[in-house]
Amino acid sequence: MPPQKLTVACESCGKPFKLTGIGPHRKSCIKKHHREQEDLTYLGSIREVAGGVAANNVDDIRVEYHPNAGIPPQEIPFAEFARGHQPRAYKPDVSTDPWYPFRSRLDFEFAELALEAALNKEQVNRLLRLMKSIRSAGEVFTLNEYNDLQSTWRAASHRMTAFTKEVVCINSMDGKPQEFTMYYCSLWDWACGLLKHPSIGLHFVFDAQRLFKFDGSSFIRFIDEPWMANKFWNIQSRLPPDGKVLPFILYADKAKLSSFGWQKGYPVVARLANLPVSIRNGEGIGGGRVVGWLPIVKETKEHSGKTRFANFKNAVWHESFRKLLQTIEKESQTGCWVNCWDGIPRRFFPIVLILSADYEEQAVMALIRGVKSNFPCPICLIPRDHISDFPAQCKLRTTENVLKVLEDARSQDTQEKKEQILIQQGLRDVDSAFTVVANTDVYRALSWDRLHANFSGKFGDHLWTELLRILDKAGRQTMATVEKNFSMMPRWHTLNHFDEALSISYTDSQKFEDLSKIVVFACHDVLPQNTEKEGYLLLRCLRAYIEFDLYTALELHTTHTIAAGREALSTFNALMQKFAQKTDNTKKNWNFPKNHTRMHAFDDIEAKGVTRNFNTKPNEKMHGPLKEKYQKRTNFKNVAQQILDVDHLEAVSELIRCRITDYNVYLSSMETAMRSSGGNDVDDVEQEDFFHVRLGSRVKQPLALGAIEQRSTTDKAFTRFWAKLNELLNRHFEITGKPLPGGKRIQFQVDSEITEYRYIKVNFESTTDWCQYTDHLQCNPSFHGHSRYDCVLLKTAQRDIFGRLVFLFQCMVGDETFPLALVQPYDAPTGPRLAKDVHLNLWRVREQPRESAEIFSVRSIFRGALLYPDHTRLGEHLVIDTIDTDMFLRMQMMHKAAGHH
Repeated sequence: MPPQKLTVACESCGKPFKLTGIGPHRKSCIKKHHREQEDLTYLGSIREVAGGVAANNVDDIRVEYHPNAGIPPQEIPFAEFARGHQPRAYKPDVSTDPWYPFRSRLDFEFAELALEAALNKEQVNRLLRLMKSIRSAGEVFTLNEYNDLQSTWRAASHRMTAFTKEVVCINSMDGKPQEFTMYYCSLWDWACGLLKHPSIGLHFVFDAQRLFKFDGSSFIRFIDEPWMANKFWNIQSRLPPDGKVLPFILYADKAKLSSFGWQKGYPVVARLANLPVSIRNGEGIGGGRVVGWLPIVKETKEHSGKTRFANFKNAVWHESFRKLLQTIEKESQTGCWVNCWDGIPRRFFPIVLILSADYEEQAVMALIRGVKSNFPCPICLIPRDHISDFPAQCKLRTTENVLKVLEDARSQDTQEKKEQILIQQGLRDVDSAFTVVANTDVYRALSWDRLHANFSGKFGDHLWTELLRILDKAGRQTMATVEKNFSMMPRWHTLNHFDEALSISYTDSQKFEDLSKIVVFACHDVLPQNTEKEGYLLLRCLRAYIEFDLYTALELHTTHTIAAGREALSTFNALMQKFAQKTDNTKKNWNFPKNHTRMHAFDDIEAKGVTRNFNTKPNEKMHGPLKEKYQKRTNFKNVAQQILDVDHLEAVSELIRCRITDYNVYLSSMETAMRSSGGNDVDDVEQEDFFHVRLGSRVKQPLALGAIEQRSTTDKAFTRFWAKLNELLNRHFEITGKPLPGGKRIQFQVDSEITEYRYIKVNFESTTDWCQYTDHLQCNPSFHGHSRYDCVLLKTAQRDIFGRLVFLFQCMVGDETFPLALVQPYDAPTGPRLAKDVHLNLWRVREQPRESAEIFSVRSIFRGALLYPDHTRLGEHLVIDTIDTDMFLRMQMMHKAAGHH
């Protein structure tokens, strides 16, 4: 067979060309698309003048590509846009075995297990001898001893970018050179490996986009991924027309490796912002990768707190980090062509788009003097004494103006004058590592960190502490009541439950996040409703805080939600200032940087996308595996090299496992296609899977209707259960126009049986980002030793209502199955809105009498809900709208519809 000619497809028109002919064609094709785009824009303007925008349907999506992409704007029906986000299939390379260089799949399976289990040499050899004695004749297994395994790993290790060890030499305070060891791998080589990876490459987005959704009158812009935000667009505008942005997200923070923290590591983690968040923040190939290990300068009592020693530590950090950044220095300045997974060469310009770090690391990255400096914010020049004043605008730091200050300081004729200028600006006399990367401004890359600024910062270290102080001041009985309220809080599948919320000292940010979501509901009936009392004022601050936090947590932002978020931030700041004035006698200091940095949150969202793009949370999750490697895979001496060697092998193992998985999927799809072409269509999917709900935890023994009716003696919800079921089903056949089975009205008998279920899974489309999420709801008299009957949101003919699950069941009528739920509606009138509900923005519902329970199709349930009983008003409940961003936005819309806002 003659060799196949290597061709590539034009990214604009899709036509195949030889490598030698693609260049000239691409230029002419881009020019053609530019002209077509101008024509389409002109025609669109004519249509708008002639017929307005009525041709668009509600929820239509408009995509505007960066002009350098040469792609005209597109308008896409919402359903097609959603389908376009599904994973795309590809044909893997079948010319070599996916487990190569392992000689067989079984060899790799064994090696992978040995690596995961951290088996030592003796354990590997024992297991190999055992496997050799029991393996079946049909399986190929060639490993005989530990050395075989190690040599194969060495052969495979070149598949991922290896680490380089380099010595950094810095003059210490006494002028003598001091050496530090820096480990890093090439950012460029690692990124190129992903660009060439066939299953990851499919998901890359190289051109900036602006996306809009039609709301019935106009197109509203929305942002989630970095390439939809402003900074990506602006940087691409500075590149040559054929240039593509290759944006890195870099994270650095110290990690405790030993149990008591005496042994620490300093990992640097990289991610690529061209990949969607599900891959970028996930595990495996395409997710975060440890790309560096910074040296830690030991601090002695002799030098602790001294400016010269702090400058020395900063110099070590930046000189070490520069080694990592120099691996993309040349490419960032001139661009570099890479032949990607699809055979198309593209010219990439790497940049540092996002720096994800806690305040302490941000201060080092920005080369500022920290908390006590004149200007402690890494982003702007707000004076230290005005941090808690929350001014609307402050002059921003830029690399350019910082370099001018350094130049001015270094030109002084005395050290004293030089230091005076640096102190005045809060800067250090150290050269920044980030200047080696073109199109990168460290002060625009630094990003607000929700994890440390909110959960373990503003809330955990300050608001929660203030609440404990006020409750302690109120007395033991008040503390006991709040503790009981936390303990009685209904359980929810994504929230921690707190039996002793006030008695435990927390260090886990997740605990603080969950506490912040429920604290207002646990305290609303305890702290007296008096706008002048510090306890009630703090309660309002806590409510304003969680509303601000939830706006920052949105998985997708529109221009409307950003405006609402800024308003929520303004409300929170105003209440905090009032609370600070009220509690001035406590000498509580609110002038700390994390009290100010939230002022930059929504600017960062507009520039770089939603906060999960730059949150440190997915990066800090990687500390755990590093600690495990230290404890299981090192001899506790010179641990950095040992940890990184294991980390490198795990990355190689992930790569091979990914290839095997893709290979299995491909073979499975081929088998399915062959069966279909042979006329044997197989439908393995039950019809029930197409519904957005699914019943589970089936009770094995069917129940007779007569027995269920008898439950009404102890639970009035089952009153007339039999009759209600007959009425519902007969009404269903009337409305749908289906013929009744046997032509007679449905009339169940006393011995007719139904099947009970105690769990329901509800898939729903989030109002936040229009993606599917799942609620796991219980209707169980004994779930882990407790009765649990969750609440739901139901869609009725009149309006959406809340209700509590009473009984889940399924019955048969003819050949048709009916999944149903007995629900107690919570839609009784609540009367005039209480002042407390206005202050705390609460939504109150009232339960109908138990005997008013109704039977609904489970398909009318569109998501779960969490309701907290108001102990001061019998039968009334408060909707906990803080469980997630979807419920928060739904309730905000309900407030608006009710005229509350």
